[in-house]
Parts: sequence; structure tokens; C-alpha cells
Amino acid sequence: MTTSPELIDRVRAAAEGTPYVVQERPYGFDLTIDIVDAKWWTLLRKNAVKRVFTHEVRLDEGRRRMVITDVANEVRWDAGVGPSARPSLHAEKSVQKGRVLEFSREKQWGADPASGEIGAVVDYTFRAGEGRALIREAAQPLGWSEGMGREQRIGLAAALFALGLVVVIAVIAGVILLVS
Repeated sequence: MTTSPELIDRVRAAAEGTPYVVQERPYGFDLTIDIVDAKWWTLLRKNAVKRVFTHEVRLDEGRRRMVITDVANEVRWDAGVGPSARPSLHAEKSVQKGRVLEFSREKQWGADPASGEIGAVVDYTFRAGEGRALIREAAQPLGWSEGMGREQRIGLAAALFALGLVVVIAVIAGVILLVS
């Protein structure tokens, strides 16, 4: 029977040479990738974006069961002169947690604040499934199985409830049409 440290070591070895980093946690481990961390100037504005994606892996060593929860964090801001020639500041933060299905690509051009060179300051392609696949490929030969996390179970229950509600409304509407 394999132990949690063996699984963590195997994931760490699989992540070697990739942008992913494994961090041990009391509940198991995190597999994290810094997608982008950039600051740049455009003609009248200073811009910044930071995106971090983490797969939180909770381990139940006794059952050799793991739960993978995706956590996507993004912070963007820009400051400068707006369309009305007035100073403006815009900032946003987003967090998604559960099972995140994402494929994204972004390219931004601007001037690097440190060097002043103009070019692509943000240029990445990201697939959320790559990290999950890395974890699963390391866990499967060791006999670990995967379960659904709380966020996934809540999302599934909400979807089933909504589907049930649509069916009930459709049946009621059908009965009303038949009666009238």
C-alpha cells in the first residue's frame, strides 16, 4: 500500500521540468502554476495582471482516495488617463473554485516598465486539465482513486435541481395546454 508521501514524491517528480510547483499541505498537497505575472505600459495607462492556478489535492491515505479541487485566481488592474482625459483606476479580482474547465490564451503588447522595450509583455496558453492529468497519471499506478470535492457535489446537486425544476415546469405547462 502506498502512502501519501510516496504519491507526493511521484507528483513532484512528474512536475520536474514543468512550470508546476508542488507544496505539501496538512490536507495533502497543492500543485500550482503561476500562469502570468506581468506589468506593462500602454500609451496612456499602466497595466498589470497576475494569474495563479492551483490544484488543491486532499488525500485520504487509509482509503487511497484523493479529491482534486481547482482554484483559479486572477488580479488585473490598470491606471492612467481614461477616454474622457480624466485620471482613472480600474481593478478586478476573480476566484473560481471547484472543477474549472478552462483553455485560455492571451497576448498583450506594451512597454516593459523596467527596460522600456516594446513587445509582447503577456503571452501564454493555459489548459486547466494539464495539472489534473499530471496528478492522475502519478496516482493511478499507485492505486489511488479520485472522488468529488464539496464544490463539485454542490454544483452537481444544483444542476440536477435545475434540471428537475425545468422538467416539472414543462410537465405543468403540458398539463395546462391539454386541459385548456
